[in-house]
Amino acid sequence: MERIILDVDSAGDDILAVLFAAASPNVKLEAVTTVTGAAGPIEQVTNVVLNTLTLADRDDIPVHAGAWRPIVGHAKADMEAPVHFEKRLTARFGERLKKFNPPAPAPKRQATPGHAVDFIIDTVMANPGEITLVTTGPLTNAAMAFLQEPRLAGALKRLLVLGGTFQTPGNMTPVTEYNIWADPEASRIVLNAEVDKILVPLDICEDNRVATSMLTRDDIADMQAVAKDNPVLDMIAEVFPIYIDIWREFFGLVGFPLDDVITVALAFDPGLATLTEPLFVDVLTEGHVARGQTVAYRGFQILPGGGPKTTRIGTDLDGRRFLNIFKDTIARYERTVR
Repeated sequence: MERIILDVDSAGDDILAVLFAAASPNVKLEAVTTVTGAAGPIEQVTNVVLNTLTLADRDDIPVHAGAWRPIVGHAKADMEAPVHFEKRLTARFGERLKKFNPPAPAPKRQATPGHAVDFIIDTVMANPGEITLVTTGPLTNAAMAFLQEPRLAGALKRLLVLGGTFQTPGNMTPVTEYNIWADPEASRIVLNAEVDKILVPLDICEDNRVATSMLTRDDIADMQAVAKDNPVLDMIAEVFPIYIDIWREFFGLVGFPLDDVITVALAFDPGLATLTEPLFVDVLTEGHVARGQTVAYRGFQILPGGGPKTTRIGTDLDGRRFLNIFKDTIARYERTVR
C-alpha cells in the first residue's frame, strides 16, 4: 500500500483525485495539503477538500492549508486570465455553469492546524523512504518544503508531479501547462531536485490519443446502471456533465480528462503509463509565451547544461485499464458494499 500526501488546488479533477485516493485499496492517504491555484484563494481550495472528504465519510484524513500565492507569479492581467475565461464560459453555458467550481459552502470541520509545508517536511522526515508526495496543482508547497529542508529529497520515496507538456499544445500558452505556468520558479526548484520523479504531462491526459482515459456521459451512465446507493457517484452525475461539455467544446476533447486521478493512480501502478528513461527536466522562467515551459534534456548538445537525471516523463497511457480502476474505486462508495 502506497503512503501518499496529496497536494491539490481543488479544481474539478482534484476533487475526483481526493475521492479516488481516499477509497483506493492501494493507497494510505496520509493527508491532503492545499495550494492556491485553479480553484481560487486558499480558503476556497481548502474548503472544497474538507467538503469532499466529508462526502467520502473520511473526516479522519488531515487537511493542511498551504501557500496562498506563488513565489513570483505573473503580471496581474495574466494571472486573471482564468477569470476572463470563466466569463466566456458563462456566456456560453449560462445557469449550467453554476455547477462549475462554485463557491464552497462552510465545511463541517476546520482545516488541521499547521501549515502544509511543515506537515510535508515533518511527515517525510519522520518516515524516510516511505512517503510518496503527489502534486496535482502548482508546486509552491513542494518547492518551499525543499527549500526549508534540504534533506527532504533524500527522505522522499518518490515524487509524482502533474504538469508540463512536450508534444501536446499547452493550455495557458502554446508551450505551457497551467500547474507549471502558475509558479515557474517553484516548478524549477522541484523538477531540479534529486529525487525519483514521475512527470505526468498533458501528453498523457489532455490529448485525444488517450481518449479512453477520459470521463464521458456514457461512463457516468454505465456507473449509475450498476449502482444502488452511492452518494459519491450521485455527486459526480450531478456536477461533472458540465465539465465534460466544457472540455469537449472549448478544448476539443472527447470527454473530461482525469489528469489528477491519473497522477494518483501512477503512484501505486506506474505500469499504467509508458515512461521515458530518467531525464533532466528544467523549467523556463523568462519570456511571456515560454515562461513556465518544461524542457527535457535528451540526446547530445554542444552547449553545456543539464542537471540531475531523476525525472521519468509519461509518454503514453493505458487509458482503458486506468478508467476501469477509477470506476471500480468509485464503486467502493456504494453504501451496501462499505
